Parts: sequence; C-alpha cells; structure tokens
Amino acid sequence: APRFNEKPGHPGNVYWEQALAANKVYQMLDGRQRKLAEVSKTPREQSVGFKGKDGNFQGIPVSQLSDDQKEHVQKVLQKLIEPYRKSDQDEVISALKKQGGLDACHLAFFTDRDLGNDGVWDNWRLEGPSFVWHYRGAPHVHVWVNVASDASAKLNA
Repeated sequence: APRFNEKPGHPGNVYWEQALAANKVYQMLDGRQRKLAEVSKTPREQSVGFKGKDGNFQGIPVSQLSDDQKEHVQKVLQKLIEPYRKSDQDEVISALKKQGGLDACHLAFFTDRDLGNDGVWDNWRLEGPSFVWHYRGAPHVHVWVNVASDASAKLNA
C-alpha cells in the first residue's frame, strides 16, 4: 500500500483481497446471522491467545452456517493460507482439523472501525480453540496469526 493510513478499499494492498473474501461470507448472511457475526468493538490486536474448546468466542459459530456459507468460509481459509509454503498450509489444515475444523471456529466482523463507513468490514477475525486469524484493516492491513494443534501451545506474542 502506498501509505500508512490506507483509504477505504485499501488501494495497492495485496492482502486486501483476503478481507474481500471474508466480506463475501458476510454478504451471504441473513439478518439474524449478521447480528451474531457483528461485534461492536474490535479487540486489541495483541489479544490473540488461544481460548481452548470452552472459550468465549465472539461472532457467529461457523457450525451454524449453511453448507454454501461454510463452503465460502473454506475459500476464505484457502485465501488466508495461500501466501505460505505448501508445508505450512498443510500444517495449518492439520492443526485446524485436530481442534474440530472450521466448525469449531467463529467468524466475527468488527463494526467500530469501518474505513469509509461502507459496510465492507476492515476488521474481522476467524477464531477457534487454538486458531486465531485476526485481521485488522484500519488504519492499514495488519494480521495476527496463531495456529496450533491444541490450546496448550505457548505463544511468543
């Protein structure tokens, strides 16, 4: 991106298409699902520790999505891991499966920092027991990623 404070649509940011993929899932949600998925306050981006299987997760449980919506969440996951080596992609998928797959995750869209107030969510999170992909797009795209096979893994952030 050309500047620290990005504009709506994040021109020039090669990672913005990941957020657009997540926003496609949001567009597929009905009114009730959107209310579950929308969270009014973005958590601190450093708050990316694992919560375990009994954790209190924000957003809509992926398990409550329809099959076509889940298919799009799967596409978001593929888009997220696409820049990484194949061995790292495989490790992410393996770790996610060990904790219950995407059905054990929640998807949250944070409504408090919407650049341009355009309803294209710049800040969102896909999170499970030992999986956190926190996407902050305001003031610029920044992503925190923590993935493990179980929540007992020590983090260095």
